[in-house]
Amino acid sequence: MNKTAIIDDNMIFRKVTKVLLLKTGIKEENILLFDNGKEMFDFMENQSEDIHFLPEIIFLDLNMPVMDGWDFLSALKAFRQKYNYNPKIYILTSSVDDKDYQEVIKITSVEDYLIKPIDQNTLTKIYHK
Repeated sequence: MNKTAIIDDNMIFRKVTKVLLLKTGIKEENILLFDNGKEMFDFMENQSEDIHFLPEIIFLDLNMPVMDGWDFLSALKAFRQKYNYNPKIYILTSSVDDKDYQEVIKITSVEDYLIKPIDQNTLTKIYHK
């Protein structure tokens, strides 16, 4: 089954999303939780020798401390090219700012822009296409 990363600075949101993923049928060992983009990027660099350990699906918040979603997407672009790593990225944010949405839809590596909170039906559609 696909590994999934949840990158969000809100611990409660990460835990709730993890529970929903478990209900969707994702095994706990395939769910990775990160506080911010830097934690995820450091993990990616440590796993770069074998990208099979990297998540195939990433749920990414835009507004986080240390490394926000925008900076993560920028850093990911070079990493993707260097290692031929092409995860499906879903922006999962509380931002309803149309400017954020307009910027995100320009990024070809992003699958969708989702507004928090995410629900079980949305996750089921993502994983059972």
